[in-house]
Parts: sequence; structure tokens; C-alpha cells
Amino acid sequence: MRKINFEDHFTVDRNSSEPVYQQLVEAVLHATKTGLMDRGDRLPSINELSRQYAVSRSTIEKSYNNLRDMGILASQHGKSYYINRLDPAPELKVLVLFNQLNEYNKAVYDALIERIGHKAIIDFHIYHHSAAHFRALIRRKQASYSHIAVIPHFLDDPESGYQAIERLPKDKLIILDKEVPGLAGHFGTVFEHFSRDIDQAIQELAPSLRKYQCINLIFPELTYYPPALRDAFTSACSKRNLICRISAALTKDMVRDGEAFIVLSDEQLMFLVRTIINNTSMIAGRHVGIVSYQDNDAKKAMLNGITTISSDWKAMGRSAADMILTGVSRHVANPFSVILRRSL
Repeated sequence: MRKINFEDHFTVDRNSSEPVYQQLVEAVLHATKTGLMDRGDRLPSINELSRQYAVSRSTIEKSYNNLRDMGILASQHGKSYYINRLDPAPELKVLVLFNQLNEYNKAVYDALIERIGHKAIIDFHIYHHSAAHFRALIRRKQASYSHIAVIPHFLDDPESGYQAIERLPKDKLIILDKEVPGLAGHFGTVFEHFSRDIDQAIQELAPSLRKYQCINLIFPELTYYPPALRDAFTSACSKRNLICRISAALTKDMVRDGEAFIVLSDEQLMFLVRTIINNTSMIAGRHVGIVSYQDNDAKKAMLNGITTISSDWKAMGRSAADMILTGVSRHVANPFSVILRRSL
């Protein structure tokens, strides 16, 4: 590893309006671009340069940190700083657009941020399920970003929202949570495989479901879950000879002995739990079965444990971060689990 003699490349101009730390940054960038410095070349330590040029340690440290953030410099314990690459790494600036900030989306976001750390600038916005709001955000902002990560749940005008996504540069795009119908091109996605997941869930839960006369899927008319989930549920029950029913709404008179329910929203779950609690003759897991989409800590304790069908939200965030950091777009089916508890 060759050690660079900095006097060959850098002279402090104290009369310049350009700060000394920036002069040093520009000198190193010039040397790497023109071949005066090569990968692996070792630079003087912060203390050495501070003494040599009679400038503060903090000035040299700021220069080196800037160059390290660009990917030009790297450091190794006991080996000071060395040239890691000859051109600055492309700036990573990520636009993150979520439909809402619930605890599940927050888990995705937190995992993405944790994985990326300080390697990218994150600009986060919520479009509140509105295709019009989404279109306004991307119209103003998309050009300046290296990546755009979207959870595509539109309740007002899904087709308009999907058309807006179709117009985004595919090399920047990462779709999270669900697939966008008809979206073409080379883009990244981390999606819930709803059809496969519900079939797996019914398979794993079938021994417990068989004690109920009917399995009810509550599938509202206005939902961001795809129709494929509803169709796969019917097919999965049919394959296991389970009687099933799909309803758009959950009412008190439906909650009776011998019925099991798969609910998609936490609002539906709370309605079901309150109904059972208020009816002292019914016990969850004995008279009425409950399966909830998406696990959380509250469901572990509620009614002595709610059975859940759940995506790994942290894994979704980490997968998206890996695509951003590596620049490699992939289509990834997010990990999925079935957690059997006493509510079934």
C-alpha cells in the first residue's frame, strides 16, 4: 500500500474564499481523476496533515469525512485512510411514499432507515390513500431522487394511482407490500404473496378450523387488499373441505357459536373482541374462532392470544434498503408466518 506525499498534490491557499477543508477535498478528487492517486494508496493521518499544513485537526477530519461519505476514502484500524474508489459514489437520495403511518408501515420504515444508516438521504411523505395527493407529490419531487419507494394503496382512485406509478422511471422504483397490476419494466418490489400466503395459512390452521361450522372472511368493499386474496381463500377452503363464507361487513348477529372469522383490519378485530367480551356465553377459541391479519404485541395478550397471519414488516424494510444500497432491483416475496394462539 503506497503512502502518498501530500505536498505533491496539495497547497493551502489561505487567500482563497474556498474553505481549506474543501480545498483538500478538491485536491484528492483531482488526483484520483487524473491518475495521480490510485486505489489502495494510503493518505497521511489527520494528525500528520494537521501539523504539516498548520491547520486544525477538525478541518482535516471534515475533509476526510466528506471524502469518506463520497466513497472515495475508507479507513482501516491501524492503517489510517486509503483510496477506496476513484470516482465519487452516486448520491443516494430516496423518496419514500406511504399511504399511511400505522405500526406495520412504521416497522417497514424503521427497518429501512436502520439498514441504510447515513448512506442515503431519506425524504418521507404520507399521501393518505389519495391518488390525487400521490400524483401531486411525485410531480413536484421525483426528478431529484435516485430511488422512489412506494406502498401503493389508493382508496379514492386506484387506477389513477397505478397510472402515476407506471410513469415513474423504473430504474428508480421500488414497490412495497403489494404488486401493482400490469406494471411493466425492470423495477424492484418486495410484496406480500396474498394468494400463496392465504393458502398456506388455511393449510396450517385447518386442524383448528375444522371444529367450526363455517369460516368467514370479512372482506370490505373498500379495501386495499387485492381480490386475489378473496378468491384464494375460497379455493383454499374448498381444497380442505371447509365450509366458508365471504362478507363485506361484520355484524353482531354473525358472531355466534360455531363460526370462525378471518379479519383483515384491526377495527374489525376490535369489533369482534368487544362482541365476544360482551356476550358472557361465548369464549374465543371454543365457541368462536378468530384469525387476524398482521401480528403485533397487543394481539399476543388479547383474549389470551389472537391467532395471526402476518408478513415480516422488518424484513420488507431491509430488503428495500438492500436494493437501494446495491443498486440491484429484485422481485422479492416477503417472508410470511402463521402464529396459532388460543383464539382458534
